[in-house]
Amino acid sequence: MTDTLAPEDVIARIAPLTAARLEHFERLRIVTPVATGDGPRYRLLDVRRITLLCELTDDFEVNEDALVIIMSLLDQLHGAQGRLDHVVNAIAEEPLEIKLRLSRRLIEAGAP
Repeated sequence: MTDTLAPEDVIARIAPLTAARLEHFERLRIVTPVATGDGPRYRLLDVRRITLLCELTDDFEVNEDALVIIMSLLDQLHGAQGRLDHVVNAIAEEPLEIKLRLSRRLIEAGAP
């Protein structure tokens, strides 16, 4: 797979996807292609989102209002995970005594 895919390539990869359905997901603003000189392109993350969207609507009959909410929550979760990764990396660079103190505080706070 290349870095980005044209709409027709995405449609070919995702069986239940049609051009109209892809445009509908874009109108809902839950999928946004990258604008390039060759036209709109979709990243691997977009292809995964579109696959999930098709599964949610086809297999679970999730309506479009719920789709927007679900994707927003997933985006928020992804953002929080990224911020948590930054915190963990920053802690990893600290001296051992700081790591131990933070570990004790987390245990005292009831963190898993």
